[in-house]
Amino acid sequence: MSNTVFRCGRFALLATLFAAAAQAAPAATTLGADTGIDWNLSPAGVAATCKEALASARERIHAIESPPSASTAPQGGLATIDTVVADLGEALSAPTNLAVLAVAKDVRDAATQCSNDYAAFGVELAADPAVYRLAQDAAAAAHDAEDRQLAKIYLENGRRAGAALEPPARAKVTGLLDRLNKLQIEFGRALAEDHTTIALRGTELASLPPALAGAITHDAQGGRIAVNESTIGPFMENESSGAARRRYATAYGRRGGLQNVARLAEAVTIRQQLAPLLGFKTWADYQLDIKMAKTTSRATALVEQVGRSLLPKARAEVKVLAALKRADGDRSPFEKWDYAYYERRLEKSRYAVDAEAVRQYFPVDTVLPAVLDIYSHLLGVRFEPLTPVQAWAPDVREFAIYDVATGDAIGWFFLDLYPREGKFEHFAAFPLRSGRLLPDGGYRTPVSAIIGNWPRPEAGQPTLLNHDEVVVFFHEFGHVMHETLSHTRYATLYGINVRGDFGEAPSQMLENWMWQPAVLKKISGHVGSGEPLPDALIGKLIAARHVADGVTWGTQAFYAEYDLRLHSLPGKPDPTGLWFRLKSKLTVFPEIPGTYPEASFNHLMAGYDAGYYGYLWSKVYAQDMFTEFQRAGLENPAVGLRYRQQILVPGGSEEPDVLLRRFLGRAVSYEPFYEDLGLQQH
Repeated sequence: MSNTVFRCGRFALLATLFAAAAQAAPAATTLGADTGIDWNLSPAGVAATCKEALASARERIHAIESPPSASTAPQGGLATIDTVVADLGEALSAPTNLAVLAVAKDVRDAATQCSNDYAAFGVELAADPAVYRLAQDAAAAAHDAEDRQLAKIYLENGRRAGAALEPPARAKVTGLLDRLNKLQIEFGRALAEDHTTIALRGTELASLPPALAGAITHDAQGGRIAVNESTIGPFMENESSGAARRRYATAYGRRGGLQNVARLAEAVTIRQQLAPLLGFKTWADYQLDIKMAKTTSRATALVEQVGRSLLPKARAEVKVLAALKRADGDRSPFEKWDYAYYERRLEKSRYAVDAEAVRQYFPVDTVLPAVLDIYSHLLGVRFEPLTPVQAWAPDVREFAIYDVATGDAIGWFFLDLYPREGKFEHFAAFPLRSGRLLPDGGYRTPVSAIIGNWPRPEAGQPTLLNHDEVVVFFHEFGHVMHETLSHTRYATLYGINVRGDFGEAPSQMLENWMWQPAVLKKISGHVGSGEPLPDALIGKLIAARHVADGVTWGTQAFYAEYDLRLHSLPGKPDPTGLWFRLKSKLTVFPEIPGTYPEASFNHLMAGYDAGYYGYLWSKVYAQDMFTEFQRAGLENPAVGLRYRQQILVPGGSEEPDVLLRRFLGRAVSYEPFYEDLGLQQH
């Protein structure tokens, strides 16, 4: 059962600042490797580009706001503001994203400063009363739905940044938001720069799979393994020593350090201060006001329903695993660090699913082209690898994307799939440049990337993936398609700039493909023979799909409830205390003493604050959308085209409820969601 998919959490901070079948026809235009984004910046180059771009943006906005320009063309004024914002975002794509992508630390440091300055500009712009007035005028003058939606988003952002407040209150809000953004950037950098390792004796190394060879350094006593997102799954599933698993789990729970705990606590305090200034009782109320859920009570009701319904199932699952541990002759209590190891043992013994045997069928060089082929057929696109790659690190791959029907070039994407020092730690899709209509009538070609952390293989060996990792990659590529196939006039409404609790739904729906026998055949090929996954192994893999739903989704419900409560409770925040109390109450495993897992809960400081519930919320829509493909055929290009046109193309130019009703032809049903989790709706 996949438990890594929830780590995707798109790198949302900068994005949220601006809310900014036939054979292929010959390409009307051909894309080279140069996207127009310069990734080869020195620290001085980062600083200079950042300073110049921000100064230019401020100057242009001042000119737009100055009469008579602001009074003569209401919608034109706001549209021009959005052009400036988009131009700035494009100019600073490299100078900000290099903060977590650059190979050199001095470049990362310079890019972090640029990210801080960019974030400050975002606060400044959203709180600008003149921009708010332009949005009010534009709302009154809007002639179509896209113009109305643009004005609506700017009005929402303005209210939420204090643009409608009197100057003293507005200045206070701006100062608090600026400090909050700095804390969020520092939190993410601390995780990216975390170098936690643990020591292992020679006997403890013996049970680890070859997939971890690249993460282990050897010494006279045994070796040390990096403790991070790329190693936790393979390590905890294969390490036979309970003591070593405990050391790893403890170290993993301390990543980010007490400084990140302090940063989170300060951020929550600032959010508590901001909420009443902006007209809301709590930060959760503030955040939910612009989501599909709309109210904290609606989001909490779903989270509590799911969490409490799954807790008995989780306890039953752990009871079975504890019996396996006792059968090994180990009478000690079943602990958190035992779960992954014995869950894989259960899959192997009861379902005959050997994770390492499955891995042999998923070499990266087989999986990647097969995944691209599925998306190509489903959505009517074609992918072309580009060389030499023009990117930020030596082992990044680059592709051009073409529309099959027209032959038009429609975008680029990069794949950066292995860990390195200082790199963004999670698995995520990065929107590097949004599509939009340009002032000269042309259309900006979008650029995106998947940033991942698959374990590096032993030198000279192929990279082999487990099924979970394949699911995550397929999910993230769904985000790339959303970011590429959208087509809107305004960057603010483009691609993944949708309501926060809908953003994961398209990719969550697509995860279902990775559990279909015919699809698994297509994306697999034994590293030795090239033969696809045998039918018997596919059947066993699918049979084991829901074996851990109680623990897996119950844990997700815990994360969501923790997030909502952290941002709803009054008084001085106690992130660690709240985590420990809720963990014991809502899940089968109490937390490990001496740890502070919230220090590495990056979602809380990267745009998902009071929004983690969105993974459950959007799953409702994902499973209901999937019923359309179940009825017509999972690889039916007609349904794929309808999905592309009705869900992906509009981006955020229409509300998700409108898109869903159009695609489904009816109101959303919760039944497929509850059925997928094995629950009865109440």
